[in-house]
Amino acid sequence: MITKKILMLLVALIATTAFAACGDDDGDGGGGTMTVTTLTVRPADITFDANGGENVIKAQAPVQATATSSADWCTVSIGEQYGDLKITPITVTATTNTTTYSRTATVTITAGAESATVTVTQAEGTITPEGTITKTAQQIAKEMIPGWNLGNTLEATGNGLGAETSWQPTKTSQAVIDAVKAAGFKAVRIPCSWDIHSDANGEIDAQWMARVKQVVNYCIQDGLYVVLNDHWDNGWIEVLGFSKSSSSYQAVDEATITSKITRLKDLWTQIANEFKDYDDHLLFAGLNEPFQEYTLFSTHHAELTPILCRYNQAFVEAVRATGGNNAQRTLVVQGPSVNIASSCNYMTTDKLPEAAGRLMVEVHYYDPGQFCGTFDSSGDKAFYYWGAANHSTDHNATYGEEAYMQSQFGQLKTTYTSLGYPVIIGEYAGLQRTISGDQDKHNASVKYFYQCVNEYATNNGIVAFAWDTNDTNGLNQEGGSSTIIGRANCAVVGNNAIEGVKAGVAAGKWPF
Repeated sequence: MITKKILMLLVALIATTAFAACGDDDGDGGGGTMTVTTLTVRPADITFDANGGENVIKAQAPVQATATSSADWCTVSIGEQYGDLKITPITVTATTNTTTYSRTATVTITAGAESATVTVTQAEGTITPEGTITKTAQQIAKEMIPGWNLGNTLEATGNGLGAETSWQPTKTSQAVIDAVKAAGFKAVRIPCSWDIHSDANGEIDAQWMARVKQVVNYCIQDGLYVVLNDHWDNGWIEVLGFSKSSSSYQAVDEATITSKITRLKDLWTQIANEFKDYDDHLLFAGLNEPFQEYTLFSTHHAELTPILCRYNQAFVEAVRATGGNNAQRTLVVQGPSVNIASSCNYMTTDKLPEAAGRLMVEVHYYDPGQFCGTFDSSGDKAFYYWGAANHSTDHNATYGEEAYMQSQFGQLKTTYTSLGYPVIIGEYAGLQRTISGDQDKHNASVKYFYQCVNEYATNNGIVAFAWDTNDTNGLNQEGGSSTIIGRANCAVVGNNAIEGVKAGVAAGKWPF
């Protein structure tokens, strides 16, 4: 006969066992009977406000789970697996979002051969003004006209500091920059290599950084604006960030893209930290001519633009994260192949890394090719004459004259500048040549080309930077040269070009 006391004990024991088996979601009690055979993750997504904070993912799996995050602002901390239900707690931490755009990261959880992902999103933040950055991108752009390139100099390949003179003969001095200012230029674009000047650990050589800083200071001391970029740099990302081979197009995989993003952020973190106290006269440009090489990429612009947008985003995130004046500094991102049509078609403002105010877009302009470059594919025909009033009996431009240029720059206004994103034409040029034909008409063509570029650009809210390689010998040859400033003597040698620049700037009217 079962007594009342024994019966009550049996009921309590049954209830306790049932609770242990079924009532503890996290399984931190003993005695459970559930067998865990697969990976289960909850929640499937996490949302943070701009202030950031912490949230916990619970990964249930037969073995200890691990986790990684795709973004620097989103970090993970993995706890020890516990309980019969084999729960691994993963703490996700989001930093404060000091940018003006929302951002997304992916946390990947792995347990044995299984994996799952959790999407982490964070609301856009607001930038708190710091230091001496006060002007918006639009205000800066208006003050940068006209621009000039220190071409074939700090971007040249070669060992150590000697690289500076491996593509042209003159070491940059304060006197050179003084001559640039005296010629009427208001901004200097400094093409620069960084990856080739880094050690095995990815650290930029201290002497190289100091030399670049010295050249930047030459410009700043003259009151000039500076656009400092990561140029071709042996194609480590300009080419190999979009194709696995530089000799034939081979689509890149996610591992390649992720690796390039990591390196790009590393480089720009180092550069940005070095210059973080500079005021709004210094702008950073993330790349130069992404997937510009025609034979490799001419038919792949649409499919490669989303990859470029990820690189642009990484560049902006890296610079902003360094804080100080870099939180407000105007940054420049490149359009696909820096081609005007592809940029307007495939990289509209909704694909840019942040809202208008501190961002510019870069394209380049070398149309028509036989006037801005050397010769066509036959090797014996160039356009010596440009503009309706400057045609001769032969060697006239057959495309890319006034109406074409106006249309191209008008597209940039519609797509970008009218929406608050100034555009820089980071490079343009018309070659000054010594020819056997009508030299006067050719000289007039060069002047008029430079005039139209600057006038039409200014009218559309665009800043044009003349490409200058310090090749004075080419001015006396049929092949030609885009050199305006002779650096050896610190004097203007491209007289037709500089007259055109001044005429165009005087005629142009800034629209905003």
